Amino acid sequence: MPRKSDFVIGLETVLNNPQTSFMKNPKVFNEIYSQSKMSMNSMMKHIGKSSKNKKHKEPTDAEKSEARLDRMEAQTNK
Repeated sequence: MPRKSDFVIGLETVLNNPQTSFMKNPKVFNEIYSQSKMSMNSMMKHIGKSSKNKKHKEPTDAEKSEARLDRMEAQTNK
């Protein structure tokens, strides 16, 4: 099975996020593109490399419980 290129991964990342998708939110996408000062090809490859390197690790139940407790303690200490 062929491996996805960084460009394809970047394009999927952009399209799968409704906030950055040029199909759903072209103004935001155009702003990102203009601020990046990269070619479209370079920008998509950069996004692909970045998202490929990120670890999409979900927090464990213990971590979620601890975060809830911290929020509750913060609210009671106000």
